[in-house]
Amino acid sequence: MLFLRALRLSSIAAFVFTAVNYALFYWKGVPLVTEIVAEWIMARTPNYYAVVLLDTLGDWAKPFAATGGLAATGFVFFLLFFASLALRRAAPMPAPSPARREWLARAVPFVMMAGTAGVAVESWARDRAWARKAVEPVPLWPFQYPEERDQFAPGLVRKSVTSVDSFYGMSKNTVDPVLDPTSWRLKVTLDGRPWKEYSYSQLLALRRIQRYTTMRCVSNTLNSNLMGTAEWSGIFLRQLVDPAEVPSHISEIAFIGVDGHDDSLPAAYAFSDDLLLALGMNGMTLNRIHGFPFRLIAPKYYGFKSVKWMSEIRLCSQPYVGTWPKMGYTKEPVVHTMSYIDRIRRNGEQALAGGVAFAGIRGVSRVEVRAGKGPWVEAQLEAPISAFTWSRWKANLVIPEGAAVVEARAADGTGAWQATTESPLFPDGVKGPTIKRLS
Repeated sequence: MLFLRALRLSSIAAFVFTAVNYALFYWKGVPLVTEIVAEWIMARTPNYYAVVLLDTLGDWAKPFAATGGLAATGFVFFLLFFASLALRRAAPMPAPSPARREWLARAVPFVMMAGTAGVAVESWARDRAWARKAVEPVPLWPFQYPEERDQFAPGLVRKSVTSVDSFYGMSKNTVDPVLDPTSWRLKVTLDGRPWKEYSYSQLLALRRIQRYTTMRCVSNTLNSNLMGTAEWSGIFLRQLVDPAEVPSHISEIAFIGVDGHDDSLPAAYAFSDDLLLALGMNGMTLNRIHGFPFRLIAPKYYGFKSVKWMSEIRLCSQPYVGTWPKMGYTKEPVVHTMSYIDRIRRNGEQALAGGVAFAGIRGVSRVEVRAGKGPWVEAQLEAPISAFTWSRWKANLVIPEGAAVVEARAADGTGAWQATTESPLFPDGVKGPTIKRLS
């Protein structure tokens, strides 16, 4: 009885609270509690379950996450009402009338379903409405996919460059930002104090370079593939801030997005030629998903360092702790050496395997493959399209009797091999062997 009363009251309270919160959001821009909670949940959801939800629900995955925020809000109200009712239990209370009990019994399921559906539909509709307002990408430089490179094991290995539509897109947001390039400004601050400011047109007018770079998400498991290669166009930090003007006590550079996602890099690395401040991708200006109008590309690290929708570059004299490190992830998430098996073509006892290997800016020096517990065979490596991209490989194998899997391993540019023992994703990205079952 106590449980049901608390459930009924908390459901109605959560519905009313959420309705008021949404009204204030549209009226005064007050942040949505459901989205704050949902983004907290999404950032901590194990990758396997996140990928399943994304694959199953598609465009509805993030709206579904918003309903998790509603459920969490309802749970907090439930605990409050349950505790309150339990404390009042000793005191005599008038019993509710049968008509009121019946009304609550009928109303609560409707309130729960209506609230859940309403939050999901509102999140989806707002995302679609914002998407219609997003600036469509326009040509920024001449670009062609390097089709001649696709003669390397065609149909066996993924293409050397990933299309924009196929490039993975990850964020902590239930609804990603949409920015107006005419009013958007990039602020450069010194320990939080205003210093410089740039408009989008000013950034576009600077001399840009084009560079192929592979990005890999820290949320990869051994069996997922959140990774892609694109040609990015951008500028160096020194074009915005003269290193000679930087005070000697500055130790880190923080990059802050309009969505609240932020992270930092050592000042020396931030001013290096490795780092690119990107305005375009595969010949076009950035689209909304990939961080329009301005984003960071930090090839040494996993993707959460490469802040999107950038609004501020902050020069810091004290250590800066970004979004993911605040959750316990390492502050220096250097990309681990990993190999991936794209496909295996088997013909009796013979097989041809192919895939990619990536080790960040260290490069890949060698890939070896074996079937079952057979001998390791050195794979043929294609020269990478740039020093910042994956290396594609292929290998001929003899399949021993009883072999059920093919295993690959890669060595980085220093000769260090990828890990042979699986380690968890948290706190610095998953490591472990690469294994694919034979069919």
